[in-house]
Amino acid sequence: RAKYDITGDMVVPFSVVPIIEIEGYGDASAVYMCEKLKIKSPNDTKKLTQAKDETYLKGFTIGVMSYGPHKGKKVSDAKPIIKQEMIDAGQACLYFEPESRVVSRTNDECVVAATDQWYLAYGEESWTGAVRTHVLESGNFDAYDATALARYEYVIGWLKEWACTRQFGLGTYLPWDTAWVIESLSDSTIYMAYYTISHILQGSNNLNGDKEKSPEKIDPADLTKGVFDYIYRKGELPADSKIPKETLDKMKNEFRYWYPMNLRVSAKDLIPNHLTMALYNHAAIWEDEPEIWPKGYYCNGHVLVDAEKMSKSKGNFLMMKETCDRYGTDPTRFACADAGDSLDDANFSRETADAAVLSLVNEEAWIAETLGAASIDGMRTGDMNVMDKILLNEINRLV
Repeated sequence: RAKYDITGDMVVPFSVVPIIEIEGYGDASAVYMCEKLKIKSPNDTKKLTQAKDETYLKGFTIGVMSYGPHKGKKVSDAKPIIKQEMIDAGQACLYFEPESRVVSRTNDECVVAATDQWYLAYGEESWTGAVRTHVLESGNFDAYDATALARYEYVIGWLKEWACTRQFGLGTYLPWDTAWVIESLSDSTIYMAYYTISHILQGSNNLNGDKEKSPEKIDPADLTKGVFDYIYRKGELPADSKIPKETLDKMKNEFRYWYPMNLRVSAKDLIPNHLTMALYNHAAIWEDEPEIWPKGYYCNGHVLVDAEKMSKSKGNFLMMKETCDRYGTDPTRFACADAGDSLDDANFSRETADAAVLSLVNEEAWIAETLGAASIDGMRTGDMNVMDKILLNEINRLV
């Protein structure tokens, strides 16, 4: 307290005022988390950050207001109402800042600036409602992890307007305002649908879309909105299309065969943007066909090496081929299997890979020795005993 000139009469006695009830955390979640994590001091910064993140997430997703005019409402429903009430009463104003310190590639600190911008209105009520129903209520979406599912619910609750354009860099021109290009996260939400027909349009080794390399000799200029509506959205056959109907039907059938996307494997840091936006944009483009919206996302953490973040500057950056060349394919598999596969960051232990090499060498030597002895004395013959059957059953189960 002395550090910030806080005197005892400012904070003592201090009583927690309950306003939110969280199942499993009670009505004083901050106290609960401090006790759970054994936080003793403001200097326990890592534990305090963990406590804050968990409390905020649970409070927003499953918390219920226990005090005031909105008592009984979910926090996710009450928050925007209270926010607007405070703005209307002149008690608050909108203020924007980065969630944490942001530094550009030129090493400059970034701030929020009010500029002209195009936005995607992800907060539109019916749009949000359709996505929320698909993810949480329809039984048609699998997040494979309760924590991941809670994060999707949280993101759907706060995602409102998203700045979807910029005036520099690579990207697709915004069709109605070509002074802007669509930023990458907004321009990469339904490319899975393109995968289903890319082999027909481009073929192989044709990154630039060369017509002569296209298996069907398709000119990119002929890929009109009408063509894509016919392929993807059950639109009418475009009368002026230069692409033969047989080719269009072939692409249409390919899309209908492969969709919906049953599983996408990605990283946990893409839940607040790319993955959730993909759900929104599938819901917008195929509004009347929720049966072809994404069926499942499996998310994992990042890969650590010996419990440290991979970094070229630290010299611990491993590529898959390099790792297989160094340890061998099977020891690499052992280390990857031991690393973990949840939302927590996986830890590739080089010690585990080294130990796997030794174990496999010993295993190979034992097998060679056993087979060598059998070639001299002969293998046992006759009916299988109980242990033979157990071993055979276990091999069949595992293989």
